[in-house]
Amino acid sequence: MDTPDEARANRTERNRRMLESWRAGASITEIAREHGLSLSWTGRLLRREGAVLPEIRQGVRRELDVPRIVREYESGSTMQSIADAHQASYGTIRRLLLREKVTIRPHGGQNALSRRNPGDTQRD
Repeated sequence: MDTPDEARANRTERNRRMLESWRAGASITEIAREHGLSLSWTGRLLRREGAVLPEIRQGVRRELDVPRIVREYESGSTMQSIADAHQASYGTIRRLLLREKVTIRPHGGQNALSRRNPGDTQRD
């Protein structure tokens, strides 16, 4: 276990490497993943080190290929596999599909459908 002084020195060195990565063009997301930190904490540490970052806002808006995502889901891909392929979160993909009025399959896919009794009514 590190002493308090060693832990402080390790954090200082980590923050220095993070700032170098930022100045070299790495995104906050890449830096956060590399160091196992949250995006908000990474941004806070970079600002503390003197980095000039974009203003803080809710999430990062980016363009996703909506028609492609809808086609992938409707052809049987899972939300998680689509999220992974498009480097988005499961929640983002789900909200996008709902916004596009795509019928969401039940959890468990075909397994859930085959287990249902024919007389069962689906609950809303």
